[in-house]
Formats: sequence, structure tokens, C-alpha cells
Amino acid sequence: MQTCTIIEQNDTKWFVEGTVPGRRHGNVNHGFRIAECICHTKTRFQECLIFENPVYGRVLVLDGIVQLSTFDEFIYHEMLVHPAMFAHPNPRRVVIIGGGDGGTLREVLRHDPEEVVMIDIDEEFVKIAAEHLPSLSNGAFQDPRVRLLCEDASQALKQYEDLFDVAIIDCNDAIGTSEILFEDDFYATVSRALKSDGLCAVQTGSALDLDFLGQTRERIQRQLGTTADFRMTIPVYHCGEYIFIAAGRVLDPSGPDVNLLKQRQAQRNISTKYWSPEIHHASQIQRPVTPLSCRSVS
Repeated sequence: MQTCTIIEQNDTKWFVEGTVPGRRHGNVNHGFRIAECICHTKTRFQECLIFENPVYGRVLVLDGIVQLSTFDEFIYHEMLVHPAMFAHPNPRRVVIIGGGDGGTLREVLRHDPEEVVMIDIDEEFVKIAAEHLPSLSNGAFQDPRVRLLCEDASQALKQYEDLFDVAIIDCNDAIGTSEILFEDDFYATVSRALKSDGLCAVQTGSALDLDFLGQTRERIQRQLGTTADFRMTIPVYHCGEYIFIAAGRVLDPSGPDVNLLKQRQAQRNISTKYWSPEIHHASQIQRPVTPLSCRSVS
């Protein structure tokens, strides 16, 4: 388990995010002034820090890694949820893996599904988030269509087969209890739980970590079919640019054209702050990320 690093400088407390995995670990620090500490505790599974920052509002940190801020969480949750949900013509049953803060559940329910099964291992964190980050779930956990399972998703999901239209994997980075959720075996379990025309959306990580992204994409393709990458800028995150991956065997994970997406958005009466039919496709136009060449300036 990583630890949250808090330092004090000139009577001001700062959270320093230096524990992120991948290329940035030990090479880049990301600092936030703590205007007020809201919650700092350890659950059975992870260390949780929530604090106020003058720029980002309320910031959530798990095991030393920033998960979200109330300033820009809508970018993350809309882009994780809506590409797959709008690509499916009739998403009636949905499973969410992780997502204990409730933001993904909030966005899924806007599509008016019949049933949502949410599996998050950390019941204590779910309660902490509901108390201290209420705008994330916005009452979603009280919806009668939601079944919350506080269990190990790698095992709990095995009870389902050929049931879900959409699966959304909203887990932490590939460390600790989340590491198993990036393995071939887990993606195979997700595939069995999905209907043949089901779609899956996966939070994969920083655009800087090309080796990890490529490895994860290959695993998803082996188990879940054709993939599409969705790239976005989320200011609170350590590198800013993040990649989510959608996958499917029958339906095209890149989604229908702009006009059909607009039609589905109107039919479902969903207004969004960031996702749009145009952004949906523009975010799939990828450019390679390569290390910038260093040069001296005389």
C-alpha cells in the first residue's frame, strides 16, 4: 500500500503525488495545497485522503494517487460511461466494477437501465465517499435498480454469465487490489458476463505509459474483441492526458456516427457537460506520444 505524502511549508500543508506507477514514478511530483483536510483514514483496503484545494475543489486521493476532483470529475465519468452506453442501442443491464465514489453509477443511471450491479471491494470507502463527496453519487446508491456488492470483483463477477449489455471497469491504477483487474483472466470473466453483443469500457491510465497501454489493449482484445481508444484531458491528473478503452465483439466500440449519437442522446434525454457526439469521435483521433527531444538553448 502506498502512503499519502503531506508536507508542511511556511505553515501551509501540501499533498505531493509522487507514488503514481509507470514512467512518472520517482521522476515527477505533483503538488496540491491543502486548504482544509476533510478526511484522512485507512480502510481495510486502502488509505483515503479527501481535502479542499482552491483550484480543484474537493480532491480524492487513494493510496497516494489522485482519483478525482469535484472541479473536473465530470470529464472522467462522462467519457468512461457515455461512449459505451451510447454505442449500445438498448443498454438494459449494466455491471460496474469499482467506482465506489458513485460518479460512474450516477452517469449510468441517466440512461435509464433496468438493473445495475456494482461491485466494489471497499464498503467503508463507499460510505466515506457518500458522506464527503455527495455530488459524485447524487443519491444514486438509493436507486432501487442498483445492487451493490462489496466483494472482490474478480470472484463476484463469476456468478454472472451472458447477462449484461455493458460492463464498465472503473478501478484504480494497476497496483494493490486493482492489479488483478488488468489481467487476462479477469477480462475473460468480464467477457463471459457480457451478452454476445455487449460492450465494455475500461479505465486504462496515463497517455505517457505507452508500454502499459499497449499491453492492456492486447489483453482486452484477446478477451473482449475489437477496441477503440478514447483520449481526453483531465486537469487534476498527474499527466493530464488519459486513455479509456472500449471493446466489443459484435457492436462497434467506436460507436455509431454523429447523427445517430445525437438521435440517441435526444431519445434518452441526457444533457452532458463534456461528452458530445462530436467529442466522442474526435477523442478517438490519436496522435503518438513520444518523449520530447532535449535541446540546449543558447
